Amino acid sequence: MRVRALIGSALAVAVATGLVYALRPIAPILSLGVLYTPAVLATAVLFGIGFALAVAVASMLAFNVLFLAPVGTLTLADARNWTALAVYAVTAVVAGELAARTRRRAAEAEQREREAALLSDVAAELLQAGEVSDLRERTERALRDADPPGASRLEAALDALLAVARERDRLEAKAREAEALRRSDAIKTTILQAVSHDFRTPLATMSAAIGGLQSGELQLTEDDRAELLDSVGVELARLTRLVENLLDLSRLQAGAAAPHAELWAVDDVLADVAGSERVRVELEDELPAVRVDLAQIQRTVANLLDNALRFSAGDVVVRASSSLDGVAVEVLDRGPGPAAGAPGGAGLGLSIARGFAAVNGASLVHEPREGGGTRARLTLPGERVPAPVA
Repeated sequence: MRVRALIGSALAVAVATGLVYALRPIAPILSLGVLYTPAVLATAVLFGIGFALAVAVASMLAFNVLFLAPVGTLTLADARNWTALAVYAVTAVVAGELAARTRRRAAEAEQREREAALLSDVAAELLQAGEVSDLRERTERALRDADPPGASRLEAALDALLAVARERDRLEAKAREAEALRRSDAIKTTILQAVSHDFRTPLATMSAAIGGLQSGELQLTEDDRAELLDSVGVELARLTRLVENLLDLSRLQAGAAAPHAELWAVDDVLADVAGSERVRVELEDELPAVRVDLAQIQRTVANLLDNALRFSAGDVVVRASSSLDGVAVEVLDRGPGPAAGAPGGAGLGLSIARGFAAVNGASLVHEPREGGGTRARLTLPGERVPAPVA
């Protein structure tokens, strides 16, 4: 850059000198000295005031030596020429400084424009939820390309924008956390409201049965006492299931229900299903084994079956068959259908079933059954076990 400036300055003096020499026959020699002024201005604009001052001095010396009598010396025959040269030198220096200042301001304006464009881009990216780390990398590249004063201004502005971005991210995180807590509280409230009726009903039934057993006024036969005791046992089992469902739901919400998956035969998974006279089990031949947490999937099937038995007056079919994804276990009833919904503990049981299915890599869908009722389809991940070598 410095070599180019030196060559350019020398060339400017040479061009101006050539013009003076060419125009000397048709114009007064002193008036032609003004031709050196454009050379000074051009040098100031292109290379700065330092080179412009050098060009002004070189132009004055060249004009004196080459064109003012006595030619070839630094002396002047006419003393008035010194005044003209002094005026020319001052004019060239002032004009050069003005040109250099204009050049500096133009460069500063361009730098400010680049800074403004960068800040505008960064602000736009922040409004579009850009990552703060990505913006920091980009701004560091921009700072390396800026001059020191511009880099200082740009860094301060970018730090302010990034601070705004970090504050926005912090507030968004707090808002998401608050929304999650609100939803969690709403879910807990809904669950408590849903199961409150299911708690009151067995408690009231058990209280009435125990009161009848303890009453001395009632003449109860052995059959009556056995029936009351059976009622207490049924309602106690119902309460136990509700409490277990609540505990399971709390573990699922806390992420503490990690499954211990192992290979199990479908017969083992459905071993406890056929405990009711209203349940009919249909198993396809040669079903693949399933890799699941046995206890969690048995609870899932039990909740589906309990829901089907509660809302269906007829028999419930549990059918297992091969599917593309593994083994499909279907619970089929003739109840009101999935659109009717299931209040209270049934809704809680279905939530537990969906949660256990999800953590075991299974899928659970409810759909209307042809002819009326509901089809709950639980698809378990299957795995073919190679037959033993004889």
